[in-house]
Amino acid sequence: MHSTLARMGSRVPALPSLGYTYSVEPFDLIVIGGGIAGLGVAREAARHKLKTAVLEAGSCGRATSDNTLRIIHGGFRYLQNGDIPRVVKSIRDQRAVLREFADAVAPLPCLMPLSRFGLKSRLPASCAALLYRLMMRLCGSELPAPKIMSSRDVDLQVPLLRGLAPYGALCWHDVVMLQPHKLVETLTEKCLRGPVTVLENRRVTSVSVASGMYEVQDASGSCHHARAVVSTLGPFLSSVAVPEQLAGERPLWAKGFNVTISRQLEASFGVGVQGDSGRLFFCLPRGSGTAIGTWYVPWADGSGPLSVSEEEIEELVSAFNAALPGANVHRSEVTSIDVGLLPMQSDSPQGPVLVANERIHTVGRYAEVLSTKYTTFRSQGRKALAAVSKGLV
Repeated sequence: MHSTLARMGSRVPALPSLGYTYSVEPFDLIVIGGGIAGLGVAREAARHKLKTAVLEAGSCGRATSDNTLRIIHGGFRYLQNGDIPRVVKSIRDQRAVLREFADAVAPLPCLMPLSRFGLKSRLPASCAALLYRLMMRLCGSELPAPKIMSSRDVDLQVPLLRGLAPYGALCWHDVVMLQPHKLVETLTEKCLRGPVTVLENRRVTSVSVASGMYEVQDASGSCHHARAVVSTLGPFLSSVAVPEQLAGERPLWAKGFNVTISRQLEASFGVGVQGDSGRLFFCLPRGSGTAIGTWYVPWADGSGPLSVSEEEIEELVSAFNAALPGANVHRSEVTSIDVGLLPMQSDSPQGPVLVANERIHTVGRYAEVLSTKYTTFRSQGRKALAAVSKGLV
């Protein structure tokens, strides 16, 4: 049954447990997890005509991938750490997303007030803008180049920052997701144009290996066989029983959440401001309201439902108001909350220190992906597939 569906490309709903194996012929690849990371791997597999199954515990793209600030970063801020490879990768992936998913995303000018001294002062910011402009040109980006706006221009164009940018502001363009579900649906459709089967509501319980073949069992009792497996479950890797020799690290995790308020603070720009503790906040127009984030809190794996407490919401609102006094946000204005999980290196007085780059642990043709950014799902997918596809592609 599934071998035929795989050749056609299908999205299959949950089936009742009938006590038999659905996949008669082995797949080339099984991707565990249908978030943006998993779909990125599946899309790359489809391009190489690999017979692939995506097993998703719920609905594709509806967990952490659906609970973000909805920004596709071009990597400008990575310049301050000198991480040029990451900047280049982000610019290229951002360009590709803007071209491929034009009906779901749009460019958004962003502003950050400059400081009098330090890395965020006028001279370093101007040098970074020139370097980034060159990198954009080399990478084929079609977005406007970054520039420095005068204090007067900021006051005239961005009332929210009036009087708060005495040294001017850095202006750059990123890409915002207008319809995250549309992006995921389009990506899924592109997967299905190849020999890919997407199985939703299929929670994987175990992975085993024998004679070079992987057996993936789901909660319905079905077994699926493949020559290679990529798990993109992130914080839920531990929910799947895996032989000790295959399992990679199980890092610490941070709960990251954003709030949306009913009032539009700024209609035309995304605004980034830094709080006293060093935390960076962004507020972005979202329909007639504003999305504000991101606030990170350590999260213990398996500690219970992923939720946000009233105290944590109040902490975010209070810290944001301190960083941007003109906003004057009230808790009563919060209309929705987006919450997801990201790997972190450690905790600190300023908050969790997140893992900077994706990590791909590989043993044979089995890989586990720790994803950190939405932007790079395409290049991450290529990298993950390359790690397990020797002899398949």
